Amino acid sequence: MNLRSRYEQAVRELRERAHAMQREGLAAEAIARNLHAERIRLASHFKELTPEPYRSRIYERTLQVYGNEFGPSIEFLRASGKSWEAIIDSATRPGLPPPFD
Repeated sequence: MNLRSRYEQAVRELRERAHAMQREGLAAEAIARNLHAERIRLASHFKELTPEPYRSRIYERTLQVYGNEFGPSIEFLRASGKSWEAIIDSATRPGLPPPFD
């Protein structure tokens, strides 16, 4: 399994964590904050494993899009109109790989 596939799998596994937290009765905000933090941690970990020059390009693109090289902050997402549920959903979806043209 390549690095991108491992990252995508790790992100998708956050969905079960979300379901478990929901079963425990945690509030959507608490779940969103927890999953968002874990997603940022995963992204940082896998970015560090990415070889150059791709790693630098990923950091640069992320900085351009979100204003920092680690990804969108909770504040950025909320200011963009995202609900706690939408943040939970997006934290569990890997999204598209960055373009390398």
